[in-house]
Amino acid sequence: MGRGDPEHMTEEPTLLAVDAGTSTVKTVAFRTDGEEIASSSRETEILRPASGQIEQDPTEVWKQVVETIKAVSSELPADAVPVGIAITGQGDGLWAVTDEGEPVGNAILWSDSRAAPILDEWAESGRLDEIVAQCGSSPYPGMSLPLLVWLAREQPDRFARIDTALSCKDWLNYKLTGERTLDPTEATVPYLDKEMGTYDRDVFDLVGIPNVAEALPRLTVPTEIIGNVTEAAAKETTLPVGLPVVSGLFDVPASAIGSGVIRPGDVAVTLGTSLTHQAIVEGPQASDRGIQMNLGMGDRWTYAIGSNAGTPSLEWLAETIVGIEDVAGLENYATDAPVGSDGVLYHPYLSSSGERGPFVDPTARAQFVGLTPEHDTGHLVRAVYEGLSLAVRDCVEHLPASTGEVALSGGGTSSELWCQLIADCLDRPVVIPSGSELGAKGAAIVLGVALGEYPSLEAAVEGIVDTETRYEPRPDAPDAYDELYDLFVDIREEMGPLWTRRVTAYQEGTNQPTSD
Repeated sequence: MGRGDPEHMTEEPTLLAVDAGTSTVKTVAFRTDGEEIASSSRETEILRPASGQIEQDPTEVWKQVVETIKAVSSELPADAVPVGIAITGQGDGLWAVTDEGEPVGNAILWSDSRAAPILDEWAESGRLDEIVAQCGSSPYPGMSLPLLVWLAREQPDRFARIDTALSCKDWLNYKLTGERTLDPTEATVPYLDKEMGTYDRDVFDLVGIPNVAEALPRLTVPTEIIGNVTEAAAKETTLPVGLPVVSGLFDVPASAIGSGVIRPGDVAVTLGTSLTHQAIVEGPQASDRGIQMNLGMGDRWTYAIGSNAGTPSLEWLAETIVGIEDVAGLENYATDAPVGSDGVLYHPYLSSSGERGPFVDPTARAQFVGLTPEHDTGHLVRAVYEGLSLAVRDCVEHLPASTGEVALSGGGTSSELWCQLIADCLDRPVVIPSGSELGAKGAAIVLGVALGEYPSLEAAVEGIVDTETRYEPRPDAPDAYDELYDLFVDIREEMGPLWTRRVTAYQEGTNQPTSD
């Protein structure tokens, strides 16, 4: 009988995972061996009501998630039976709801900077040091605590309507189940006691808003089944009523898990519009250079450093220097240039926001150093790839000590040259996990453990994550890049005061340099 014969069909348990990113939401269906069997994505709108303010309409994000779930459900093979759903998504920000569960205005996103002056106040008063001592990391403006303080000052009517402070994924979990929860990856900074792993609500007293201390929802570990799909959610999404919903975790650690990075010392790097570097560690670390998050699964924490360097340098290079539309074509121009690009060094601080890791300087800017008339397009192209790879090393050097292989993910992994240069610059093997949706895969892995499909996180990763490509450091290249890395760091450190002077020079008068 055929595979589609209902009487002889073997049902295959299927793990549904949603990845609600900042600009795109995706739903992916996985078999328990990690095979992607259906997927759907929708773009979401980012709102910018004022300078430095970045928001989204939570209701619209939910609608796009609904559409992707419906699309995937309709595409599932006849033997695929959903056994649960997990959501991951953009972290931090403020997705506040009222007592009735309605959004308190638009969600304020992680990339919003309106609360930056509040962080400056906390730093000057010493309150920031107290927060770091409590949770292990320093908050940034796009986290919920400074945003709550901003709302209390600037929009008190809106602030007064807040009943629960959620994150993006937990807003979506609420829409599915009616349950309001938060997991440790979202809560660590700035709400958890780093030693106990529980809420320290005294932080609200510290920053002057004690009346919202109970706005934090129930704390749940990522593998906890927090509830089931309600009748209302089932009607919207076409999911089965009662389908289990797992707490989950946000997209940065979810991508690491989807890459197979779960053991202390494992390192994951995401090559995207920005760069994310993270290492799995045992418990909180003494250093506060990065953001540390309790994974809520044993003693595992992730220690992450984000950088604003990333693929925009390649896009700018293709369009402005080379004059091509497809970034993939850049590698053809770099094949003849040698290691070190014959003396040209590139610092990839192209973002108008400067840099945030492993150093913080909003005035940092991109630059080529060492140009002569002998340099051609190939030298510049290779220098950009090398500069991006040295920026990756700059962040990995500041992660807790690790000497093993590094898992790469993100759009940048489509460049063989970039991946090879990262292996050369780190002097470590680099692996590219199979699959294109590693955040969703990480969520599916957590779901599989929660449902008992796998006895442990290690077993789930062993059964689901495969390596697609492996890069080994090339002979002699690491020695050359060791020297270039030292130069790369020395120049960017010396440039700090000059970047600040550049801002002053260009902001005076007509915003143009003075001419004779």
